[in-house]
Order: sequence, then C-alpha cells, then structure tokens
Amino acid sequence: MSTTISMTITPATSAISTLKRPHAKQNIEQNLIATSGTSQVIELPDTGVQNDSWSCGPNSAARVLRYYGHDVDYAMVRSATDKKLFLPQKFRNPFTNQWIEVRTGTPPLTLQQVMQRWEGNRVKKSPQTSFNRLINLVRSGKPSIALVRVGSFKIPYIGSIPYLHWIAVTGADPVRQQIYYTDTNSQMYSLSYKDFQTRWNLGLDQDVSAAIANILKSNGVEPRTIVWVDR
Repeated sequence: MSTTISMTITPATSAISTLKRPHAKQNIEQNLIATSGTSQVIELPDTGVQNDSWSCGPNSAARVLRYYGHDVDYAMVRSATDKKLFLPQKFRNPFTNQWIEVRTGTPPLTLQQVMQRWEGNRVKKSPQTSFNRLINLVRSGKPSIALVRVGSFKIPYIGSIPYLHWIAVTGADPVRQQIYYTDTNSQMYSLSYKDFQTRWNLGLDQDVSAAIANILKSNGVEPRTIVWVDR
C-alpha cells in the first residue's frame, strides 16, 4: 500500500502495525458474548487465528468467503494478498534519535481485490458508510468487514499514528443498542452502538496530523469503511 500507515494487529493487537501495544482489552471495552446469543448474529466459520502483525484483513476475509461457501482458510487468503503493498515506514523519534518502524496493513482496495478472486464483482467497498446501512446489511445476512481504530502511537512533532484493525461485523441489536462482531482471534464480541461508531469513525481529524491523515487517505483509509459481499 505504498506509504500507508494503517496498521494490522492481532486481536489484542491492531491490524496495521508491527508496533507493540497492550492487549486490546486494555484499549477497547469488549464484552465476550456466547455464540448462541441473539438469532440476529451471523455465525462465521473459523478459518484460523491471526498469527502475524499485518493480516487482520485477509483473516476476516477468509471467514466471510468461507461463509459464502468457498473452500478457503486464513493461510490461503493471506498468501493470495498482494504483500508488495506492505512497505515499511520509518519515523525518527526527535528525542531519542531512534528510528521507529511502522508496517502498513491491508488497504481497503487490496482487501476488496483479494476477495474478488473468489467472489468477483459482488465484493463491494464502501467508505463513509452510514451506520444504518451497515446495520441493514448485517441484519439481512451479509457480514461486513469494517475498519476500526483500536488505539494509537504518538510521535512528538509528527502526531498520532492510528492503530487500525479489520473486524467482521456479524449482527446488530437495535433494542440493546449492540453491534456484534467476530475478531481475528476467532472470538465473538459486542460493542455498544456508541463505542463501535467511535472506533469506526477513526478520529483522523482529532489527534492525527494532516500529513499522516493525507497519507492514509491517499491509500484509501477513510472513516466508516466496509468491505462486503453483495449476494
């Protein structure tokens, strides 16, 4: 993804960077839910747990593709993803004079393209998606892979580099105001509507410098982005 700074992290990590951070449960208030919960929750097949620092996108894609009947797993979809786009970025810490390496994860267009190998033009990518549209998709049986922010790394004089992560949204409960999703550790979680939307909006206009925000946008990283199969 040329120079993108979106980061991949394993479930406790986010999906776009090799920078280490605390376990995700320390950054996101997640509630583990039973898979036998509300009937509105889509149960995705388990295609493998993410085991690296960049492939949350392919991991979530594999689950959705298997849901639609394709004989794929995490390793297969990850190997099919164009890794030439994952170029390391380096920033010099002005206080320690040390270089900090940030690896880019799967940009939205790349995720769409790798899924199209199996689902063709039915794979859709939508930035700036309305919350109601997302809810309607998952409640109609269409799991949607959403890009969310799960933290950040602050570099003096440069700004915050957001930790971004792909998750598979599998349900919505308007009564309880809960969004349900499958993370790349193969576990199902819930977030309140408010907390999910905060993460999904990415907050690029809040604590991220204009330069970093422009790099992210040039690589297709925009608030409220989803990738899904339209069938």
